[in-house]
Amino acid sequence: MSQQLLNEADLPEDFRQSMSHYQSESASFRMNVALSCLPRFTAHPEYGPHHSSGIILSPSLQWMDQAYRDAIDQGMAKRPIVEMLIPSTVDDTLAPEGCHVASLFCQHFRRELPGGVQWDEAQKQTAVASIFQVIEAFAPGFKQSILGYAAHSPLDLERDFSLIGGDIFHGKMSLSQLWAARPLLGWGAYRMPLAGLYLCGSGAHPGGGVSGLPGRNAARQILGDRQAIPSFLSRAFNLRRQS
Repeated sequence: MSQQLLNEADLPEDFRQSMSHYQSESASFRMNVALSCLPRFTAHPEYGPHHSSGIILSPSLQWMDQAYRDAIDQGMAKRPIVEMLIPSTVDDTLAPEGCHVASLFCQHFRRELPGGVQWDEAQKQTAVASIFQVIEAFAPGFKQSILGYAAHSPLDLERDFSLIGGDIFHGKMSLSQLWAARPLLGWGAYRMPLAGLYLCGSGAHPGGGVSGLPGRNAARQILGDRQAIPSFLSRAFNLRRQS
């Protein structure tokens, strides 16, 4: 935003310098999958409320840690963390009767692959295969139920949705970019350097996760600032009358 939508000459020097080091590296791999039936999970093979919940396929912290380390070393996890949502279980208009659609949010994958390798169709298919393999391990028969799918690499997310670095969180969720330091230290109160400009998305505290909190907090800040102006003018007017 600071580089493409704003005139840099209007921004403070410290803000420009800090923003030049801002990191957008929380990349992910997204998929939409059409299914002929609901997946049956080995942990709970019956159909039930869990199919309408967020299903995270990652059995341990060690699994998560290894997925992260794989992405650092190789650009993508060998055994990704897969979060599955099946929205057709709560809205049957999304798929024909008996069929379903699943949304897959998969980590960890990097926008920049090692060795200068680019995200092409071959790299995407490697990622897709690893994702389906993970799901198949927890829900045997999943692969056979696939009718079709759309896959979005970090590069696709950047190119198609303007998510820099393929980062759906609008900035790396690291300690250096959280709390009062989101997006930057000294600029964590939703106000941006230009008067009337506020940050209200995932790049503001508390970050990504579809909580709605960045927007709510920004709105409260805006309302507070608007109320402060008449209050200040009223106090100034009263002081003038008293003098």
